[in-house]
Amino acid sequence: MPKLKLKVLMAKHQNPNTKKMGYLARIVTNGTADYEDIAKEAGRNTTLNEMEMQLAIALFMREAATKIRQGYIVDMGPMGKLYPCCNSRWVEQPDDLELDEIKPSLYYRPSEDLASAIRSATLQWAKGSSPEGGKKD
Repeated sequence: MPKLKLKVLMAKHQNPNTKKMGYLARIVTNGTADYEDIAKEAGRNTTLNEMEMQLAIALFMREAATKIRQGYIVDMGPMGKLYPCCNSRWVEQPDDLELDEIKPSLYYRPSEDLASAIRSATLQWAKGSSPEGGKKD
């Protein structure tokens, strides 16, 4: 399998803590892999047609959502795990944390195969990635 090569752009961004403007790196993607196309490709070399693959994925995801609603961690096998979690502000005293300030969220942890694919990626500057619009050397 070929090694992943990612292009990186420099993007203007405000630091949320200091409010100073600066820059951060942003990955340039190749677009979005469409659900229907993935289902079609995943069904290749199987007896499932595209619609059956989409139905199987939909049923799997519906059950995963049910398990999340029940408070479970969902192990999605080779894709990784989904964890129910929450976000809140930091407080010094327990009485200062209000329940209505806590926002439920979902955390995704990729499988080791997916995580290693990203970790082993090589990065290169995309054209026009410097603040002046030129090449970054």
